[in-house]
Amino acid sequence: MNDVPAYIADRKSLLNDLEHFIAAHKADGKKLAIVLININHFRKINIAYGYTAGDLLLHQFSARLKKLSREEDYIARMGSSEFVLVLPNILNEGHVRLAANKLLGCLDEPFDLKTCRHKANADMGVSLYPDHAEDIQGLFQKAEIALMDARSGIQEFAIYAERTEEVEINSWDIEVELENAQDSDEFELYFQPQVNLQTGEMFGAEALIRWNNSERGFVRPDIFIPVAEQTGQIHSITWWTINAALRLLKEWPETVPPMKVAVNISTKVLMDPALVESVRSALSIWGTHYHQLTLEITESALMEDMSTSFIALDELKSLGLNISIDDFGTGYSSMAYFKYIPADELKIDRSFICYMLENAMDQHIVKTVTEMAHGFNLKVVAEGIENKETYDALKGLDVDIAQGYYLARPMPHDEFLKWLSEYQSE
Repeated sequence: MNDVPAYIADRKSLLNDLEHFIAAHKADGKKLAIVLININHFRKINIAYGYTAGDLLLHQFSARLKKLSREEDYIARMGSSEFVLVLPNILNEGHVRLAANKLLGCLDEPFDLKTCRHKANADMGVSLYPDHAEDIQGLFQKAEIALMDARSGIQEFAIYAERTEEVEINSWDIEVELENAQDSDEFELYFQPQVNLQTGEMFGAEALIRWNNSERGFVRPDIFIPVAEQTGQIHSITWWTINAALRLLKEWPETVPPMKVAVNISTKVLMDPALVESVRSALSIWGTHYHQLTLEITESALMEDMSTSFIALDELKSLGLNISIDDFGTGYSSMAYFKYIPADELKIDRSFICYMLENAMDQHIVKTVTEMAHGFNLKVVAEGIENKETYDALKGLDVDIAQGYYLARPMPHDEFLKWLSEYQSE
């Protein structure tokens, strides 16, 4: 197991000391915060750089936490990539948010791993005593739920809320609530920009559905999309998404060539006989050119029924729509059917992008896929770009389109328009 500095407590010490913290705060009536911090992709860091580099990252991350923490704060390590920060004497949630933002800021500077410099990122989940629970098990349970919420991509940290647990525990209610979501205007589209890597010009954006339930608040897509798939509601949700994306596209500034909006579709929707006519109708209603709409389907979904999928994609492509194969490289026989894919672009899976600067194999895969795709007149989209170094390296490999946090996180439409205006004025 990787080592950490002596001033970082272990799990056993943490549990013992927390009893004393809780007893003290019960007596004085003050609040206590539990902050779970998970370093993302730590296993891949060990694989890409070696365990010595992983040890160095843990040491440096621990030192940064210690430096940013107050003298009364308590730091412990729970697992290979998970830390716990205990914040005693907290006034309110706003106090916690200030602390979390400061902690996230400690990741801005890359870590020196001797053989390379690596910029890590992390998610944080927070629970408060006595607001969310009054015992250790309850506090950790609530913090874990908040951590799962942070991993949804809406934000890097989350404070536990009752609605979050309700989504986890009462998922069977989601089916009923989904039926009312459209009528209640609870769906919203977030947009993540896509930029032409070679010219720096705007290419378009991917539209991502978000559900802001009146009772639960934001419900994570990984919770409600599987329910929609199982119940068949995914069809109506997809039609809503396509129409909303095309309606909002009309508010985007005119560019040459026109920007594209990408919408994800599932295998079930792809197999729907009504898909082609529904898309044709939506494009007609909003007066959108076919080539401005991109339909994305994951490679793994495509592989479920290749022959039927290819027929459906062929028909859509013949209309003039753009077809994108998402998460490319994760299928078990990607190269075997490469030349037969009825698509316009491939989105290389983010797992190959994140560590391509340090992992020669990942960089070779990106280079090879890009060269092969260009040989078949396919554009290549790289998603998951988190820093300028990766952005520049992908540009050097002739990758066509960039997408990722380095450019911008997914954002509501009004924020996207503001970001777009600022980007184009630079």
